Amino acid sequence: MSASPPTARRRRGAGKERPQPAGRFSSLTALLLLGLAVVAGRLVYVQVVQGPEYAEAAAQQRMRDITINPERGFIYDREGEVLAESMEARTIYAVPGAVEDKAGAAAAIANAIGGSAVDYEEKLSRDSNFVYIARKVDVGQAESLRSLEIAGLGFLEDSRRVYPSNELACQVLGFVGVDDEGLSGLELYYEDLLGGSPGRLIGERDTSGRPIPGGVTYEEEAVDGEDIVLTIDKDIQYQAQVALAEAVQKWGAKAGSVIVMDPRNGEILAMASYPQFNPNRFGEADEDAFRNRAIVDTYEPGSTIKSLTAAAVIDAGLHDPASVFELPPTIDIGGRTIHESHDRAAVSWTLTDIVTQSSNVGAVKLGLSLGEEALYDYFSRFGLTEKTGVDYPGEVKGWLGAPDQWSPSSLATITFGQGVSVTPLQLTRALAAIANGGDLITPHFLKEAAVETEKAPTLVTKRAISEETARQMRIVLTDVVHEGTGAAAAVPGYEVAGKTGTAQKARTDGRAGYAEGKYVASFSGFLPADDPRIVIVVNIDEPSNSIYGGTVAAPTFSRIAAYCVDHLKIPPGEPVTSESQGGAE
Repeated sequence: MSASPPTARRRRGAGKERPQPAGRFSSLTALLLLGLAVVAGRLVYVQVVQGPEYAEAAAQQRMRDITINPERGFIYDREGEVLAESMEARTIYAVPGAVEDKAGAAAAIANAIGGSAVDYEEKLSRDSNFVYIARKVDVGQAESLRSLEIAGLGFLEDSRRVYPSNELACQVLGFVGVDDEGLSGLELYYEDLLGGSPGRLIGERDTSGRPIPGGVTYEEEAVDGEDIVLTIDKDIQYQAQVALAEAVQKWGAKAGSVIVMDPRNGEILAMASYPQFNPNRFGEADEDAFRNRAIVDTYEPGSTIKSLTAAAVIDAGLHDPASVFELPPTIDIGGRTIHESHDRAAVSWTLTDIVTQSSNVGAVKLGLSLGEEALYDYFSRFGLTEKTGVDYPGEVKGWLGAPDQWSPSSLATITFGQGVSVTPLQLTRALAAIANGGDLITPHFLKEAAVETEKAPTLVTKRAISEETARQMRIVLTDVVHEGTGAAAAVPGYEVAGKTGTAQKARTDGRAGYAEGKYVASFSGFLPADDPRIVIVVNIDEPSNSIYGGTVAAPTFSRIAAYCVDHLKIPPGEPVTSESQGGAE
């Protein structure tokens, strides 16, 4: 038998394979399929179940929803002078995650626009996709920062409110907040006109805050606010504020207010309160300075109200300016003894003398002749039981209870200004009725607006007293300046009519009675007496160097009135004839 060739044997040996277990292949296949199933399931869960959530998160990272503030309307005085305006500004924001060198960026921001680098770095370190760095930034400062091209910073067009005359008419105008919404004064009251409507910008941005070309964008343009023109005269307002501030400081007073109004139509030419503030920096001011004291403060008017008591008696046909009254040194009413401000002997005085010499006892005599119901009725006609209707937020009214709420002595005390309270504007409105021939008009600030607004004042006119009564009272009130307590209110070349007031201040500690040593000194008057064009009410709160209205408030009236007649070119008018039947010095 021949042997097989070696090559054949090797070939046959090489061709044999070792048998493999059948289960191993199946297991690997199963594991592979299971892994694929898990991955597929996870993909389905992520894309289908969690897809909307992730899509929304991604959109939030890309999308920016920004409010576009409108440009606020301007406020002008009656001569077209700007009292409040909106100037171009920039708002700076950041995408914190896109700012690499946060400390360096914060330092650069502080160097360009001011502020604290520490505060900026804190903002840049927040876990947020959007953060305001600064708002209402000066354009030049913002552009200086923009030129540094710091990744992650963005810039938006904006505007900022500016009051070019600083403290001028500050309480009247009020101020706006960081969102350009009125927070006080006429800025708040006429928000519907001045504020406009905000716009909206929605757009896709990259991680640096830059717009993505072709990205989703939605823009709704802002509607700018409307301009308004006020009755305020900028020059008279300035003079009133200066005169008031000097009077408060001279007499060591706590505060004060001045109103200058046209009695013919209720246009308020000036309204000042002290202390004052700068609305450009209202955050630095004491909140007490924000109060428009002429509208939101009440006080017992004291002797200034005697002009209304006298007018009521004349209008009711009970007495005339020449009627004579026997006046004892004091008078007892309802268990209370009424004194004069200065002791005197018994006198025979006319109604004109009672007003001229500011007699408390005489006022009581006038009130007794009227009676409770008639006195209340006339004071209501003069507007002392209602708000004036002025277009200003937060107006209050004083207090005059109905006769069934009066004490036995109320009839007496109310006649000379105790037991009744008013705002300075209420008193101004009442005095204007004597000045203009008997009509109770509506004080107001709005002179013109491009569009109508529901907030515009309703200019109601009501009859308070007859024209003849008003004429007689104008003559009576000129004697207060010619011969009585208001001599310091005189204006050379003009007939001035008015009334002084020195009123005790009621206690504020919850107890009845009056605060020791605390008074409101006032003078309320108008000119020219024969055809009044200006009514002015001056109140000085808690003077310490003197307390009398004729000394403290009357000179301020004179100073403001003299400026008004010159500035408005008001002719002197004709002298009035006194109807006084004598009198006392």
